[in-house]
Amino acid sequence: MNDFFKKYNTTLKSMSLILMIAIPFFLYQGAMQDSDFQINLFLGLMVANMLFILKKG
Repeated sequence: MNDFFKKYNTTLKSMSLILMIAIPFFLYQGAMQDSDFQINLFLGLMVANMLFILKKG
């Protein structure tokens, strides 16, 4: 797994930063639709993305 992160390091960093920008918009849309599933899903994705950035960033 460590070799995977070394090989695709710049791509993963770019994707995670794009997700940090995009996820709040999806989270807002889920909140406007009052969908608990979407809110929990996107909050979980945001937390996982933040932890990934803190660990590998």
